[in-house]
Amino acid sequence: MQILVIADHTTCLAFSLGGIMTRPVKGREEVLAALESARGNQQIGLVLITEKMAALVRPEVEKILYAMHLPLVVTIPDSAGPLSARRSAKELMVSLMSR
Repeated sequence: MQILVIADHTTCLAFSLGGIMTRPVKGREEVLAALESARGNQQIGLVLITEKMAALVRPEVEKILYAMHLPLVVTIPDSAGPLSARRSAKELMVSLMSR
């Protein structure tokens, strides 16, 4: 299985130096297209998406998360650091279990 990073150009550059497949995006439509592409690719098992990009398409990201199928989508901080209003891992787990 492969890992795909959906992020801004700078964050993608950092991951690509480590040999990880990346998809640099700039706006909502590009993020949606990248997510759809990842969902249609059987080889991608993990999608890392920056918090800022995930915020642009939050309903779609949560739909994938709550469906509990591949690819697994995990939000990560971008090169500027974590967002101040991000949910903790505990809050996310409680949210997933309550559905």
